Amino acid sequence: MKSRRKFIIDCSAVMAVLTVAPINLLNRTATSGGGYQSLEQMNYAVLAGQLNTLFRVRVSPQQVVALKLLKAPLAPPTPIRPGHRLPGDAGYEKFSLIFSGPKDALLASAIHQFEHEHLGRFEMYIGQIGMPHPDGVRYEAGFNRPEPGASLLAKTTKAT
Repeated sequence: MKSRRKFIIDCSAVMAVLTVAPINLLNRTATSGGGYQSLEQMNYAVLAGQLNTLFRVRVSPQQVVALKLLKAPLAPPTPIRPGHRLPGDAGYEKFSLIFSGPKDALLASAIHQFEHEHLGRFEMYIGQIGMPHPDGVRYEAGFNRPEPGASLLAKTTKAT
């Protein structure tokens, strides 16, 4: 039972990575002056450091929806056990961003163009979670991706 549960969690994590980090974002580079940023250049600390700030989602040239970053829960790292096979997500940072937005401007579960005062412009996949709250609608972006230096960790662990 435990291995089936782990398999489902691992598959869900892979799907989250595929929806959060589209190929076209990997080719973009950061520019100054509020230009495009790649999510690949923003780690958990950078994104979680923006708690309680506003992110603007450009729905169309005329319509912008403001989302407030409410939470940024971080999952504990996958333990590496000596003598056992290296877990597929060893060295990955796993976290989500929980936003709140207005009830009168629902956003589709899709990749949206975000703008932030300190982070610049970038694209990110969000999806609505739960039922609307009295204070707004909740959205989530999930991340499960290698941390910087994770490939080095994997090589070191396999060599032992």
